[in-house]
Amino acid sequence: MKNAAPWALRVLVTLLAVVAAVAQVAYLDALAWHRLGLAPPMSAQMRPPFLTLMTAHAVVSIVSGGLAVALALREGPREGAARGLGLALGAWSYLTAYSGVTLLLRNPGGARDLFDAHFLVVEIAGLVGLIRFTSLFPVPLSETSLEPPPTLAAALRPAHSATVWLLRPAAPWIVGGLVLVGVWLRSWARDAPIGDASLDPVMDVVRFAAAGVVVLNLRRSWGRAAAEGAERLAWLLVALAFLIGTLLVFIGANVLVAVAEWPEPALPWRPLLLDLGLVGFLIGMAMAVLYDGSLEPTGTVRRIASLSTMAALGLFLAAALEALFSGSVLAGFSLRTGVGTIIAFVIVLSTHRGLMRTLERGFSMLPTPDFVQRPV
Repeated sequence: MKNAAPWALRVLVTLLAVVAAVAQVAYLDALAWHRLGLAPPMSAQMRPPFLTLMTAHAVVSIVSGGLAVALALREGPREGAARGLGLALGAWSYLTAYSGVTLLLRNPGGARDLFDAHFLVVEIAGLVGLIRFTSLFPVPLSETSLEPPPTLAAALRPAHSATVWLLRPAAPWIVGGLVLVGVWLRSWARDAPIGDASLDPVMDVVRFAAAGVVVLNLRRSWGRAAAEGAERLAWLLVALAFLIGTLLVFIGANVLVAVAEWPEPALPWRPLLLDLGLVGFLIGMAMAVLYDGSLEPTGTVRRIASLSTMAALGLFLAAALEALFSGSVLAGFSLRTGVGTIIAFVIVLSTHRGLMRTLERGFSMLPTPDFVQRPV
């Protein structure tokens, strides 16, 4: 029975990922291809930008599902943490394929309520997987080593005890089951559709609480990491740096487009850029568990931070020059739009090596956690 549970979880994660991938393909086929017949074709004419956007979203979902399967099937060191993260990514892949899943499985018969309700089951399973991942990564947190700090207020001690209890293997599943039953009972008492249970405000509180437990567990691991665990945790910083770097470029590009007053391009670049950042974030998280090479992640963090900062600075410089040359700063003097962007591009291109070295040196001087400074 003990060995059956990991395999049951692996089957579940694989099933979620496969259904999500097939559902995404069926959705795209219904939108544009009309070849596979997995779902009825949509009669409305879809514009190319929308199809590009849906394709990008499908790629994110499929990448997440692929990483989930790779994590769930991992054996050896860190396999418990890998299964937890695999379940979280598998649930994410499935939920982001919601439109395709509802289209693919469009005839649940008399079980429509159960079909609608199962999405909440998948979400709670994903939250449980994420909590289990952070309680086991990079090494399992021990209940005995997490005594409440002497300075902890008495009112917060029950919350501390509850988060320590959640480190037990069955505890998150018990809480998840109780939450699920409680939310369903609230929907039944209010005579609301059970499929709308995920919209209950109680679920927002649960999501916030789960995020708090995840952050707290990572903070505990952060303070107790040994040499190997330090590298593993640093990969989470790589994932975060990629996502934040993408957001920096997104903000800079948004400012430039607004200042230059350029017409919106046919390509939906904003969501595509965010999808790119999300894919980088997911891959970085998976690397924390799967990667066993010698690449030093803290150096990767500095390079990503430096590149994204340089790109954002270039975009802000282009926006400033566009505003200057358009006459918003110098009255009566105006150049054709785009000149400022070209000048900014030339400046950044000619100074990028020195700027990169300066930025990397600056990021290396920032305060770092104790575990990053330890020899590996």
